[in-house]
Parts: sequence; C-alpha cells; structure tokens
Amino acid sequence: MRTYLFLVVLAAFTISTISCTEDDSGSDDEGFQAAITVTNPTVNEANGMTGFNISLDKVNNTGSNVSVSYTVGGTATAGTDYQALSGSVNIADGSQEINVNVSIIDDTEEEEDETIIVTLVESTNVTPFSQNTATFTITDDDEPSTGGGGGTCANDNSLNTTNTDCTETPTVANEYMETVSGNIRTIVTNRVPDHMYGNQVRNIVTNGLTSTTETFELDATPMLAASSTSIVDEEFRPAYDMGIALNGVPIDPAPAEPFIFENTSTGEFNWDWVFEPNNNRTAVGLDCNTSHLQPDMATGTGLIHYHGDMMDYAEDLNPTINSGTSPDDVLQIGWGSDGFPILYKYGRDADGSIRKMESSYVLKTGDRPGDGESAPCGEYNGKYTNDYEFSEGAGDLDECNGIAQSITIGGEMFDYYYVITDEFPVIPRCISGTPGDDFKKGPM
Repeated sequence: MRTYLFLVVLAAFTISTISCTEDDSGSDDEGFQAAITVTNPTVNEANGMTGFNISLDKVNNTGSNVSVSYTVGGTATAGTDYQALSGSVNIADGSQEINVNVSIIDDTEEEEDETIIVTLVESTNVTPFSQNTATFTITDDDEPSTGGGGGTCANDNSLNTTNTDCTETPTVANEYMETVSGNIRTIVTNRVPDHMYGNQVRNIVTNGLTSTTETFELDATPMLAASSTSIVDEEFRPAYDMGIALNGVPIDPAPAEPFIFENTSTGEFNWDWVFEPNNNRTAVGLDCNTSHLQPDMATGTGLIHYHGDMMDYAEDLNPTINSGTSPDDVLQIGWGSDGFPILYKYGRDADGSIRKMESSYVLKTGDRPGDGESAPCGEYNGKYTNDYEFSEGAGDLDECNGIAQSITIGGEMFDYYYVITDEFPVIPRCISGTPGDDFKKGPM
C-alpha cells in the first residue's frame, strides 16, 4: 500500500491534509473517491482570496481528465460577495488533486458574517468521500474591530509568515556527537549549524555566529509522564528547550523579550500575550529555517536556535520532504528533551502507513478581550500564541504535538513521537515525558 496526501492551500492562511490509501496496482476499475479539504476557513473580505482543494484517492491514470462536480450554497451571494464558481473541476491525467481559488469581493456595506458552502456531488466515475463539504465564513471589514471594552482597536494585528533569507555561512564546522550508554543518551555539540543562517534579530545585526561546547543528557528509554510539562513557566516565560536537532542546535520555540505585547502607556510586557514566532517572522528576525541568533550584547555575537519550521535543514536531510508526496520513510529531525524522537511533518499511523500529521490546535473565534492598552484587542488571527487553543480530535496529534504510536528510529523502538507540523504549534509547546535537566532554562 502507499499513501497519498491531499493538500489545501489558503492564501496566507493554513494547510490541511487528509490521507487515503490506494492499492499498488493503480487500477481505476472501481472509479475514484473524491475529498474536499480546508482548514481555518474564516476569511476577512479584505483579504481577497481563499480556496479549497479537491483530491482523488489515487492518481488519475485513465489517460484523460477526471471531472469532479460540486454545488455551491451558503448565505453569501455569488457575484456580490465572491466571484462565482463553475461547479466542476477537471483533474488531469497523471494528477491526483487540484486547488480551486475563491475570490472574495470587498464591499463597503456593513454586514453579518456570511458563508460559502461547497459540497461534492456524485458524478461519472467519481463518488464523494466522507470529507465532502467545505464551509468558508466571510467576515466583514467595514466595522472596526473592538476590544473587550468596546471602541476602535488601534493595535498592530498584522502577520508576517514569509521566511527571510539565509545569507551567512558558519566559519566554524559543525560538531555533533551522540552516544548511548545504558539508559542515557548523551549529545555533545558546539551548537554551530551545518547550514546557512541569517544574521539579524529584530533589526539588530550581530557580528556573527559564535560557538560553545555543550553536553545534553536525555533518557534513551523514555516513558510518558503522568502529566505533561510546559516549555514555559506559570508566567509564560521560557522554561525549557523543547529538544535538540540532530545537528546540535536547540529547538526552542517560546519567545522571550522583546517579542511580547507592550502596554501602550507604561511599556511593560504582558506575558500572557507573546508573539507567535511563526506568524511574526520579520518582527522576530527569523531566517529561512525560522531560526535566529540570541545575541550577546557584550560581544555582538550569538548562538542560534530554532523557533519553528526548520525547512532548509530538513531539505538538506531529505531534498524531497516538502514535495507534497509521502516519503518512503519518516524523517527524524531531532530529540525531545525527554528522549522521544521528533519527526518532520510525516509519521506512521496505527496501520503503519506514512502520512502527514496534523496539529489539533485551532484559532479561537471572535475578538481578544483586551482593552488595547494593557492587553491586545482585535480579532484572534494567530499574532499571539494565546490566539490558539487545543481542540482534541481536530487533528492527529495530542496537546504536545505528539502521538502514541510505535515507531523504529535507527533500530531503536519508541512508543511515542513528536511531529514538526505545518500549522501551529509547528514545534511542540509541552513535553510528554520527563525533560532532562540540561534543557532547563534559567535557575534549576
């Protein structure tokens, strides 16, 4: 059996996947099943574009197009609220899916939220899968967003999810050594990456990358703890590195000062509202691997750590890992601080099939309760980590972005693993086992 992924891309929003299996023969005698997928389908009319994806359960090898039909309903009006859709798509021979853009029309009328509902219908040689409906909600941009106390929200609620370039090459060679003795895995590293990096942190240009020899010990035979450990403390300040990459660079997603909402009157940080690094990449100064230096202000140099999707590093390990096709095997990219492996985007499910794993976190709905002065107001949109909440069953993974499934890594067997995902939290924000002391940040 082999596994295919069905992708949906929402402009500047999210990616969702659903997997189906296909018999290796590729026979089309029984026709196709079609699915429609979408994630975070709320779009403000000012954003202009959203979309959905229609996928078949196997590659179209019929020698001609496969036509998939759908109906369009909802409270939004075609031609007034969005550009009318045709009602069918053709999936070309040799392809398995197609993305359909939905152009939103921005008007000047204040109105309630409206919906677009796209439903697959049975057509020649095509039967809708259980995932057969996509619903979009169009929110109005003509009435100012308000905080919990009412009034216009003047906070900057903009996002930036574009990776910046990696322009610098380390002048010191990467050093990484991993050994296992009994129940202890020991990693010795100089914390220098084996890839290019960016040399800026929120408008602070450093004098370059430094190195230091550090030793990390973690459990080689990890077990799940009775309760998880957050990587931030009770005041939401960084408490633990989530783990370490296989090149010795710490995986440390939690932001610190100054990437926090500041009281507009006093300048004090409100740690309940920290920037979500993956959605504020320019502000946080992240490079092509969603990493940056932690500058030592005395020397102007810094050590590097990952805040999110280490895409270029992953593609160094497997150049086709982000091609949209399931890899032949899972890709380990690091170790959790508790000793469980961290995989990159793909994992094995209960059937042993490799497929893309989805987070179970979702955006909160509505507006933040802040007054815009001591706490942010405006619509929950992912600017802050606290804009998200865990919704059990919304995806494949648990609250720590992990899953209790057996997996073999380098001949070692584990009954749990973490996943770096496309969507929030990208890097897990809690630890399911017992974190090693070497990953603790600040006083013990």
